Amino acid sequence: MRYSLKRLAAFVCCILFCRSAAGQSYYIEEPKVFSGGLIAGVNFTQIDGDTFFGYHKVGLSAGVVVYAHFTRIFGASMELTYSQKGSRGEAVLESPGIGTYVTKYFMNLNYVEVPVTLHVIIRNVDVEAGASYGRLVKSKEWIQADQVVMIDPDKNAFNTTDIESVFGIGMKVYKRLHANIRFQYSLTSIRSAQHIPVGYGYGNEGQFNNLFSARIMYMF
Repeated sequence: MRYSLKRLAAFVCCILFCRSAAGQSYYIEEPKVFSGGLIAGVNFTQIDGDTFFGYHKVGLSAGVVVYAHFTRIFGASMELTYSQKGSRGEAVLESPGIGTYVTKYFMNLNYVEVPVTLHVIIRNVDVEAGASYGRLVKSKEWIQADQVVMIDPDKNAFNTTDIESVFGIGMKVYKRLHANIRFQYSLTSIRSAQHIPVGYGYGNEGQFNNLFSARIMYMF
């Protein structure tokens, strides 16, 4: 009888240990060296160096991201994104010919970008800083005024590349879902002063992308 009780106790302990080990392996996720995800978000943009101000141009920010986790608090990421930027402006002016009128300005700039950033994660808050290389794939600019303003694709051309500084902060909001807010600013001009349409430029340094992004990332 005593021998049977010992065997039963050993069997019960074995079962409990196995269940505990299985539970731990199921609920404790091993850290990954690499992880990837999908990005979807919105850009709120303006152009520094035009005659308007305010983040009135709203565009798409979407793409993919790959993370390298060096430690639990330090890592790096690289993205490939499609990013819509530009400017929107509106002003009430006076014209000798038609009196009071509203002038409107539209600039659409579409880029393919490769941001590379370093990350520090403290208490579930992800702080990032880095740089982004952008390639202009499409641009369109037009002006509504009291007189016709012609935009010359060659004379008023934008630079095809854009190098930007990147700063952001994010956090995990639910399971694999992460939220991120990012600020980007051009380190080099996207168009020199002499290429800006007459009367629609400010200063002599050219024009620069200036934007905030609100993004959601789904990580695999």
